[in-house]
Amino acid sequence: MKPILVVTLLGISLAMPIHALAAKASKAPATVNVQCKTSKGDLDIVVEPAWAPLGAARFLQMVDDGYFKQVPLFRCVNNFLCQLGALPPRKDAKNYSPIADDTKQPALRNFKRGYLSFAGSGPNSRATHLFITLGDKIDSLGTMSWETPFGYIAPASLGNTVGQFNTGYGDMPPWGNGPDPQKIEAPDGAAYLKKNFPQLDYINSCTRR
Repeated sequence: MKPILVVTLLGISLAMPIHALAAKASKAPATVNVQCKTSKGDLDIVVEPAWAPLGAARFLQMVDDGYFKQVPLFRCVNNFLCQLGALPPRKDAKNYSPIADDTKQPALRNFKRGYLSFAGSGPNSRATHLFITLGDKIDSLGTMSWETPFGYIAPASLGNTVGQFNTGYGDMPPWGNGPDPQKIEAPDGAAYLKKNFPQLDYINSCTRR
């Protein structure tokens, strides 16, 4: 199965110290509800800090920071996943240092449709790339140390919103001809997407409920 990759950028600055992020994780409530506005409707997310405390804290940090503004769902592959986190440059963008991997929980090893997890490129590499699982029993997901779900898409949103995301562009290079995350992050990334992938879906905002 194709790997889940992220683009590693040089010179990333720390948006929040790791010890501060860990402290926020330890104080997190049992569950947190987040609603995102997308090009296909509302996306309700249930964050489960007990599943992956550091991953949950980083996601909520991104929500509170206003990270999710016109975030392209650049890699949506039917029955596999929908990945996001590659952004065209913008003046108000914050950079995030990678966080440590969460301890894996055997009960969550088999990813289910609708699970939300960070993607990575190696141990302790989670930063901003995320994916939503679009299929059940995908053996390759959950095998890596950084692939730990921290929440899930609410059932209604899974069918009404996620089920409507455009998967027609297929996988990213080199496995397909979909959006290239390196080109998305180039200075003309927004124009690149508009010209070549006009039907791409986006997350426009996310807030706690």
